[in-house]
Amino acid sequence: MKKPKKSKHSFLPLIISIAVFLMLGGMSVLKKSPVYDETLHLADGMAYHKFHNFRFGIEHPPLLRYIAGFSSYFTKAVLPDEASLVRTENEIRVNTWSPGKDFVFADTVFFKNGNDAARLLFTGRMLLLLLGIPLILIIHRWAKELYGEKAANMAAFMLALSPNMLAHARLVTTDFGSVAFSVMASYFLWKYTKKQNLKNLLPASILWSLALASKHTVIFYFMAFHLSAFFFTGDKKKFLAHFLIQVPIIIFIINLSYMFAEPVCGNFFKGGELNSLPVFVRGALNLASKISFLPETYLKGVAYSFFHSRRGHSAYLLGMYSVRGWPYYFPLAIIIKSTLAGIVLSMAAIISATRAKINRDELFFILPAAAFLIFIMKSNLNIGIRHALFLWPFAFLFFSRARRLLKGPALAAMVALALFENLSIFPDYISHFNFVLGGPRQGIKYLGDSNLDWGQGLKQFAGWWKKEGSPPLILSYFGSGSPRYYGITYQGCMMNTPVGEADEFINPENTEKEYFAVSATNLQGIYFGNFGQTKPFTYFLSKKPVKICGSSIYVYDISGDYLAHMLLGAIYRAHGKKELSDSEFRKAVRINPQAEKTIRDYFSKNG
Repeated sequence: MKKPKKSKHSFLPLIISIAVFLMLGGMSVLKKSPVYDETLHLADGMAYHKFHNFRFGIEHPPLLRYIAGFSSYFTKAVLPDEASLVRTENEIRVNTWSPGKDFVFADTVFFKNGNDAARLLFTGRMLLLLLGIPLILIIHRWAKELYGEKAANMAAFMLALSPNMLAHARLVTTDFGSVAFSVMASYFLWKYTKKQNLKNLLPASILWSLALASKHTVIFYFMAFHLSAFFFTGDKKKFLAHFLIQVPIIIFIINLSYMFAEPVCGNFFKGGELNSLPVFVRGALNLASKISFLPETYLKGVAYSFFHSRRGHSAYLLGMYSVRGWPYYFPLAIIIKSTLAGIVLSMAAIISATRAKINRDELFFILPAAAFLIFIMKSNLNIGIRHALFLWPFAFLFFSRARRLLKGPALAAMVALALFENLSIFPDYISHFNFVLGGPRQGIKYLGDSNLDWGQGLKQFAGWWKKEGSPPLILSYFGSGSPRYYGITYQGCMMNTPVGEADEFINPENTEKEYFAVSATNLQGIYFGNFGQTKPFTYFLSKKPVKICGSSIYVYDISGDYLAHMLLGAIYRAHGKKELSDSEFRKAVRINPQAEKTIRDYFSKNG
C-alpha cells in the first residue's frame, strides 16, 4: 500500500485525539461519584504508600493502585491505623478471602476521616487517565505502520471518542491500565517479530512486566501474544533464548511493584486451599510458589482469579439471571455496548479484507484477540464488558484498514456519527448502549452491573434532588459512595453498599411529595438473590420514572401510589424493620383506605 506524504501538520490530528480524550475524560469524572470498587482500589493504593504492606487487596496486583495512591500526597489524606487492614494467615487463603476490611478502611478514608473525598478521587482518576496518552500514541503508530497515516489518525480519533474506553479510563480500577500496558507491550512484541533485537525486546519485556503487575488476567494476554510471536517470528531459537532473558526482567519488576516486601519461593498454598481449582492449575500454582521467585501475594491473587472465575458471580443478561454466566454473554454484550460507528467500521473493514487480504502482521494481533474472546466466553464471570476491554484497541486498529473505503462525505458522516454518539451519552459513559437498541434508557433490559450502573450516578442524583427542594426520599442505592457525603437525607430500603450508614432515618408520613430512588442494579435485582428476593422492585419496572439521574438511578414519584407504599412496607417487614414497615403501610392506607383490608390479609399470612 502506498503511504501518503508527510505534511507539516501531520501530528495535529494525533494531538487533537489526545486532547479530546483527556478533555472528555477529565470533564466527565467531575460529575461522577465513585463506582463500587473504586474507593477500595484507591484506599488500598494509598495504604501501600504509607504502610508498605501488600497483604490486603490480594485479588489485584498493586501497580495501578499504587499509581493512583500518589493522590494521597496531593491531598494530604489522613488514613486509619494499619491494624484495620492487616489479615491473618487464614484470612489471606484463596478460599476464605474477603475484601470486607478493605471496604471498611476505604469508607473511613473517604467519608469519615475528614479527607477531601472529591479531590482524592479526581486526582487518583486523572493519574490513571493519563495512561490513555501512550495508548493512543501506540495505536496511532501501529496503524500508521500497517495502513498509513490517514488510517492511523482515524484509529486514534475513534479510540479517543469511544464511550467504552472513556468509561473505564477515568476510573481507579485495574481494567483500563492493564489494557494500556498490554497493548503497548504487544506492539513492541510485534516489532520484535520483524526485527529480533534488544531494542524491541527490552521495551516489550518492561511493558509486559508492568501489565502483569496491573491485573492477573494479563497472564492470558501474555501467553497468547507470545505464542503468536513464536509462530510469526523468523528465528525461533533466538526467540526462545530472548524469552529466557525476559523472565528475570518480569520477576524483578513484579517484585519491585511489591517493594520487595513479599516472601518468594515457599509453600504458599496449604491445607487444601486450592482444592476447588482444576488439577493442572493447582500443580502450576504449587510449583510456581516454590520456584518462580514471584511474591506470595501475587500468586495468591492469581489463584483467587481462577477461584472467582470458577465460582462465578451474579450476572444479568436480557432479563435472565445466572451465577455461572452464559457462553454467548460477551459476544452479545460487545454488540449491545458497541457504538453504531464502530459496527459500521467493522463491516467496512471486513469488506476491505475482500480487496486487500488480511496479512501476517494483522494476524499477529487478530489471533490472540480471538483466543481471548474464546477464553472469556468460557468464564463464569459475566459482570461487564470491562473484562473484554482488551479487545477494543485492537478493534480500532483493525477497523482503521477501512479508511481507504471512506472518502469525503462518507468519512465526514462517520466522524459526525462518532461525535454524536459520544456527546449524546456524556458524561454517563458507563451507561452507554447502542442508540439503535434504545440507548441508556433501554439498557436496563439488556445488561446490568458495570455495564449500566456501578454506583456512579449518586452525585448527579444529589444535584437533582436538591434542585427539587430536597423532598422526602426513600433510597435504594447500589455502590460504595456515601449518600450523606453528598448531602442526601433519606430513608434507606435494601441499600446495596459494602458499608452501611448508621442512624436510620424515617420519613415523615404527612407529606405532599415523596420520591423513591433506586439504582438500576437494584431495580434489576441482580444481587438480591442473597436476600431470598430476586426482584423485589419489579413493580417499578412497569412505571415511568420521573427522572433517570446519571443514566443509572431511577426516580419515581410515589406520593399518591398506595401500591408502592404497600410493596415497600412488605419489603421492610421481610427484613425485620417493623417501624419502617408500619410507616409505609399507614401511608398506603392514608392514600387508599381500602388498602387496609389487603394489609390485614398480608399480616394474617405473614405474621
